Amino acid sequence: MSRSIEAHQGELRALLARAAPDDATETVPLARAAGRVLARDLVAPLDLPPHTNAQMDGFAVRVSDLAAVPPDGGIDLPVTAIRAAGAAPAVHTAGAATAVMTGAVIPEGADAVVPVERVSPPRFDTPLVTVPGSVARDVAEGAFVRAAGSDVARGAVALPAGTLLGAAALGACAALGLTDTSPLPVRQPPRVVVVSGGDEIRPAGETLPPGAVHDANGPLLAAWLRAAGVDSVTRLGVDDDPDAFLARLGDVVARVRPHLVITSGGISAGAFEVVRLALGRAGREMWFGHVAVQPGGPQGCGTLLGVPVVCLPGNPVSTWVSCELFVRPALAAVWGCCEPPRWFTARLQEPVQPLPDRTQLRRGVLDHSDCPPRVSLAGGASSHLLTAAARADALVRIAPGAQQLPAGTPLAVLPVAGGPRAGAPVTAGGPAPTNDDESGEPR
Repeated sequence: MSRSIEAHQGELRALLARAAPDDATETVPLARAAGRVLARDLVAPLDLPPHTNAQMDGFAVRVSDLAAVPPDGGIDLPVTAIRAAGAAPAVHTAGAATAVMTGAVIPEGADAVVPVERVSPPRFDTPLVTVPGSVARDVAEGAFVRAAGSDVARGAVALPAGTLLGAAALGACAALGLTDTSPLPVRQPPRVVVVSGGDEIRPAGETLPPGAVHDANGPLLAAWLRAAGVDSVTRLGVDDDPDAFLARLGDVVARVRPHLVITSGGISAGAFEVVRLALGRAGREMWFGHVAVQPGGPQGCGTLLGVPVVCLPGNPVSTWVSCELFVRPALAAVWGCCEPPRWFTARLQEPVQPLPDRTQLRRGVLDHSDCPPRVSLAGGASSHLLTAAARADALVRIAPGAQQLPAGTPLAVLPVAGGPRAGAPVTAGGPAPTNDDESGEPR
């Protein structure tokens, strides 16, 4: 009986959690911290923003000066000063206005800002401005004012441990005064061993004898893992000898001490399935079976020498889709080194026939000119169509069913790295769709 997608996702999360990376940390300079995971809470050394300042270009006022203005009247306020961002603080004069630019320190005694567009005349080169009564009655204390510490107060946790250090987080570090060379405590990156191969696999650059193919999965997995925040990737090529496979993998595991082993291929129903034959022997803590999804149906997982092992199917698109569908959620949940999958809804650009008994993940190209977006299918459903997958920027989840889905049907889509860049032609087509069955997928 096939596992559900959700059940297999849960198994991989539990598997990685049982052997999660230790708490070892290292320090890296801020300039090299992008994509790393913060190891300890970052406490704010100052208020952010460090001073109370204007949110908009306008005039700093005291709300009490506007309280008695009739709705059909107005109040004239002399402009006593003009302050730019970075200028020294001023003292506000009661019954007057201080011109302030965005980011300027609010003068002492003022408690609101009236945007320049709402006074008359709406400019700064004037000795007097009029605030209409209809505007004055809506000015509340704190209007268009950014209070000191309103983002984070001095002594509070600005970024908690476990934060994935992206652009916004590193910008916050810089705003708090950290420099490019400031050391940040980060978790040591997890180590992963990637296993690919088989008797028919040849390294890139070699002339292919009849029946052989180049190794696509080794580079694919290594690139995918690095994009997912795993910098330490060791690749291992193997043939179809189960004993040699076990010996070589055992040596690499002992030397690298990985947190995870990922294999591709060799787990289906063929006669030479080296991964299943080697790891599935009696006494090994491994499961091999089928998940109700296409591509990516054959799957395996377990432990070897106490190390989690995730076994993926070998057709390149199946390997890639399995990474997005199964490996990414586990890495995000347990290691925190990447963002979790974020599905959203898009509408089909063309009709599609679902499979009757399992979920299908087709590759697609998103068109964001509509709301919700539209998605066109890229290439066919076959799991060897790697260049078609490279043209895609989304996975399209099609639930099992008997009826054709018409154009315009809303479906869940997952954005992925890839697809055409600006200026490149969008070609969402490809070979005619075929709903191939992977139950006998060789690798």
